Amino acid sequence: MITSRTLNLREIVVMAFISAVFGVLYLLWVFLNQVITGVLGPVGGGILAGSWIMAPIVCALIIQKPGVALIAELIAAGTEVMVGSVNAGSVLILGFTQGLGAEIIFAVFRYRSYKLPVLMLAGMAGTFASFLTTYVMYGYSEYASIVIWMMLGVMLVSGIILGGWGSHYLTHSLVRTGVLHNFALGKAEYQKRTEDSA
Repeated sequence: MITSRTLNLREIVVMAFISAVFGVLYLLWVFLNQVITGVLGPVGGGILAGSWIMAPIVCALIIQKPGVALIAELIAAGTEVMVGSVNAGSVLILGFTQGLGAEIIFAVFRYRSYKLPVLMLAGMAGTFASFLTTYVMYGYSEYASIVIWMMLGVMLVSGIILGGWGSHYLTHSLVRTGVLHNFALGKAEYQKRTEDSA
């Protein structure tokens, strides 16, 4: 349960750090994605789409406050630009739309549910927003309809698996180490364990 909807300094620092780490990973994943796209074509390029939605979902799951998903993805995109992305404009636009897509899902649930199905929906929404953005920016309309739908399908599945489930798995692995005990997710998990053992 959220006791305050205002971010405190600890949450801002952790969100910025996690997002910056993902920003560096995003840039590395760009090169991997180019290899996959070169081998499998434009449809294969959607396989890693969900990985670019991890920063907002991980941070939102840990902190559980409004605006976190959008801010986290903007920080990650900004970091990606600073560490060497040559497509600054498109990266920042994608950062905004992807983060907004995930943020909308958390807002729909009034920032009260961060269960796995909600995270998967956030992953789907983020990748759907990414698809719409790249469709406009990169002229996907030139592809055959079947290719476009296959691209969208692969991206949505990636959003579910990498963005949703992957973020859930990663974050709950961190919770078990105890490093997140001062954050909303850590407190919720501690309370759950206490109730289960009572």
